Amino acid sequence: MAVKASPEAIRAMKKDISNTIKDIQNISAGIKQGLSATSSWDDEKAAQFNSLMQQIAKLTVAPVETLTAALPKLEKLAQSLDQYNRVKF
Repeated sequence: MAVKASPEAIRAMKKDISNTIKDIQNISAGIKQGLSATSSWDDEKAAQFNSLMQQIAKLTVAPVETLTAALPKLEKLAQSLDQYNRVKF
């Protein structure tokens, strides 16, 4: 029985996930920065807009936490594959 995965592929996936985390965090920061620019708006539509944007910004938290938690697991998998590949039968 052989394992058909490479540690390099796992590490590439880990790098892609890290980049995705950064992208999501940048999006969230942009939304929050946009909200501060609209703080002088004081009508009903502005309140709805601010509420919606705050909800969207909050929605970025769970994916970032999930993806961040996956990174050490992926590295552990890559290390396990490194060890497996060193074994000669």
